[in-house]
Amino acid sequence: MQAKDLRDEAPRRWNERIDGIAWLPRLIDKTRAAHAGTLGAYLYGQSPVDRACLRALRLSHADFARIVAAAPDDAAVLAALRDRDPEALDRVRRWGERLGTEHRLFMFVLDIDDGYAGAGWRPFKPLVNAAAYALTWTIKRLWPSRAIEAARER
Repeated sequence: MQAKDLRDEAPRRWNERIDGIAWLPRLIDKTRAAHAGTLGAYLYGQSPVDRACLRALRLSHADFARIVAAAPDDAAVLAALRDRDPEALDRVRRWGERLGTEHRLFMFVLDIDDGYAGAGWRPFKPLVNAAAYALTWTIKRLWPSRAIEAARER
């Protein structure tokens, strides 16, 4: 599976699902982009939502990166996760079901930042992009990610 260039396009939307699992497609996109060096301004290794998803899977960023690097597509990632821990997909599916309600405001801002919000919110995109970029730039400087290096290792 070709890595998206997240310098030019957004990863899949937070609520897009694979096998009923929210956030996982987005995390796969970010992992592939980190491996390819095309992550852009997105957080990888510092994102609290990524970490929560990986906690539900009981995986480190490095373990997840190895699974994604070895998998040619999303179905192979799911199969590897299922083989590693047969209960992992149910756990992360339950975790993902709460994202839209427990983190509604964050997901809404994320949708504006990524360009997924409706046309009425487009005038706010430059402001949200600037604020998000400043925040991610600061986070990346204060807490550099070792997960990016893990994603690039094979």
